[in-house]
Amino acid sequence: MNRLDQLRWLLWAYIGLLIFEGALRKWIFPGLSTPLLIVRDPLCLAALWLGWPLLRKSQWFTWIAGFWGIGITAILLSQIGGHGDLPTALYGARILVLHFPLIFLLGLVFNRNDVWACAKAFLILSIPMTALIAFQYSLPQSHFLNIAPGGEGSAGFGGALGKFRPPGTFSFINGLTDYYALVATFLASWLVSGPKPMPRWIWLAAACLIVALPLSISRTLLFNYVLIASFCALASMLAGKAVQNFIAGAAVIGVLAVGISQSEEFQGAYEVFSARWEEANWAEGQGEGVLGVLSRRVGGGMLEALNMTAEVPLFGAGIGLGSNVGAMRAVGQKEFAVAEASWPAMVGELGPLLGLALILLRLALGIHLFLLAWHHALRGNPLPLTIAAVAIPAMVIGQTGQPTALGFLVVSCGLLLAACQFPLVSIKVSSPPAPSLREIKFSNFTTNIK
Repeated sequence: MNRLDQLRWLLWAYIGLLIFEGALRKWIFPGLSTPLLIVRDPLCLAALWLGWPLLRKSQWFTWIAGFWGIGITAILLSQIGGHGDLPTALYGARILVLHFPLIFLLGLVFNRNDVWACAKAFLILSIPMTALIAFQYSLPQSHFLNIAPGGEGSAGFGGALGKFRPPGTFSFINGLTDYYALVATFLASWLVSGPKPMPRWIWLAAACLIVALPLSISRTLLFNYVLIASFCALASMLAGKAVQNFIAGAAVIGVLAVGISQSEEFQGAYEVFSARWEEANWAEGQGEGVLGVLSRRVGGGMLEALNMTAEVPLFGAGIGLGSNVGAMRAVGQKEFAVAEASWPAMVGELGPLLGLALILLRLALGIHLFLLAWHHALRGNPLPLTIAAVAIPAMVIGQTGQPTALGFLVVSCGLLLAACQFPLVSIKVSSPPAPSLREIKFSNFTTNIK
């Protein structure tokens, strides 16, 4: 097995652990729950070591150097004027130094065939995942399936009408929400431009996505579904011929949703979801409805970050302090020691100068990824722009202190780049593919690193 094959295995292992690390922490090795928070970090180290020749010569190295520069500087500043705890600083900086570079490595090593293989795996896995969350939703919080990481307490999160939001195989509900958002992206992509003939099991996966929405009791998942449908429609229109596939797929999904909604179980779950929707919208939207919720959850975090620039110390509180690990080391309990939203957390940890620099770097990369996906859609490849529905928000405003959220950010952005890469073997496409992202050929890469 050459190094390129080893890289592929490491990247697939990263994706696999992202889905199942919560299961390891809850059910298999609860005593190792805390060390397993960084179970994917050794894979990052190994992948970056093996892929260094490819990364160093790629067009993405400037972005990597930017994240590395901010991460290393943040470690130094945390010791000079921040919290002064080196383990906390290293834990926080590993996000920028180890995980973010994996985005570009995924885009260089994987191609469209790998993205479709990942889509198939996620879609098939959604079938048993939906069965699992149905059990978690129905069973008491004291049941083994609802146990929290570490083997104590419950992993369920407050919902409505006495029901709790189930986490699936993940440690918290946000992992389940991110997972189903990516599954929905893959389903939309497959219906529009996926491999043919269409497998029959894909309609079962589509049904699971419909059922999972009320069971999750998650408004975020509903917002994601709407955003994904919007991006998919846009990508289809830009790609031209894909519009017919989008309309046909949307019609079938609509009929499927109407049929499923007639069941008594679905209606019961929908009642809980509706109660949660009304309660949370009133609390967060302050009577302004959905727009009020979105403006406060998204725009409010941005404004908070800008307001904090005049208040936080120049060097910030120190990188890593905003994570649960940093809070445990600092105050002895899990809490948002800096801020919950992404932008305020970056400013609070890194200070006004370095924090804004990281915000601008992530914003610039998000814009770059969107324009790249738009370009490929115009060239007849709608897949990257559909994936952008989950990748771009994660890059621009996504929280990275929680390991699962970080993992889905890395995977979604990496798969967006991989979707821009056509396989090296010739394939039939409806229009000429856009130029490859690689500046060096894989043949040269494998020669240099064997």
